[in-house]
Amino acid sequence: MIDSIKIFNGSKKDFEKFVADNIDDNEYTIPFMDLIQHYNARLRPSESGTSENQLSEKIIVDNCIVRADDYGSVLEHALANFAGVVTLNHDIGTLFLQNPPKKVKDSLERYADSTECFNSEYLNLNRNYLRNIYLNIEKDILGQELCKKQIISSLYRMTTKNDNKPAVLLMYGPSGVGKTEMAKSISKSFGGELLRIQFSMMQTNEAYNYIFGAEHSKGSLARDMLGRESNVILFDEFDKVNPLFYNAFYELFDEGKFVDINYEVNLSDAIIICTCNFSNIEEIAKNMGPAMFSRIGSCIEFFGLNNEQKGQIVEKWYDSILKTLNPEEIQFIKNTDILEWFKENTDRYENIRILKTKLENAIFNKLTEEFVLKNVKR
Repeated sequence: MIDSIKIFNGSKKDFEKFVADNIDDNEYTIPFMDLIQHYNARLRPSESGTSENQLSEKIIVDNCIVRADDYGSVLEHALANFAGVVTLNHDIGTLFLQNPPKKVKDSLERYADSTECFNSEYLNLNRNYLRNIYLNIEKDILGQELCKKQIISSLYRMTTKNDNKPAVLLMYGPSGVGKTEMAKSISKSFGGELLRIQFSMMQTNEAYNYIFGAEHSKGSLARDMLGRESNVILFDEFDKVNPLFYNAFYELFDEGKFVDINYEVNLSDAIIICTCNFSNIEEIAKNMGPAMFSRIGSCIEFFGLNNEQKGQIVEKWYDSILKTLNPEEIQFIKNTDILEWFKENTDRYENIRILKTKLENAIFNKLTEEFVLKNVKR
């Protein structure tokens, strides 16, 4: 028996707060995996070492908590018979579910009258946030002044629409010039960590299963978007998506809906940022095709940074590394010429990520030589 069901769609952080706000400390609360242990013992009593009387006795609990990651820990039949599994040995006061897949919802259909649904509350794009977004990207991103203005202009234009379609921006240009960092900064303005999907890491079969959904125990695009912290999503290197999969994004970009075999996600009013390394609009349109290209709200070009801007990035990154060191290490590094060398040789690096990596390697190589290897007997 289940008295009430509370389904929560949203991030882990929000779900934990929701549970804490709805449960008293003195209530008997158990995690879902405890129910699974009881269920397995009931199926295999000879292996569990538990008596028949113990297995058949109903346990009354105030609350049971099922987190999003728990579904992947059980077999398919446990999801299809979810209601039977959780009530086999237990009478449950309130069942808390985070982001349940379709099979779990279907299994609990007979409890529809006792079910309430809740969602993470995301900050949606509106004109009041534009100034804050600009101040954040101005502080976080060096250079790219035209891009910053174009981003705010694009978002401003999208706040005047009367529909709930997501804002879809495409940032293009050479690698390592600030596109990903720009997306992170925008997400910060919306109060949560950026959900970053890297399509370059996926081969064809893997990408198909991830985008359209496969086994419930596997990660999927829908599941990741359902658990997002902010309403900003980054599709990094979107040009690496196989064009055969573009149809999966049409409804998402048009209406803010995304459905796979396990989940359904509502992304209305979200900001979806795609990045690619194409060099011009014509190349983007040719490679994406008219159906996909027409669904991009705004294309924003990023440019390579000049040496002065790269020098400022070197100083900023150098200072951030030194903050992680102790006073002796800081003084030692300051006595080296690492900072001056990198500032004088920024023209060797077009990719800012490579520049940062080389700077970090140089610092920690020096620290290793001085504080680890110097007095080691050879």
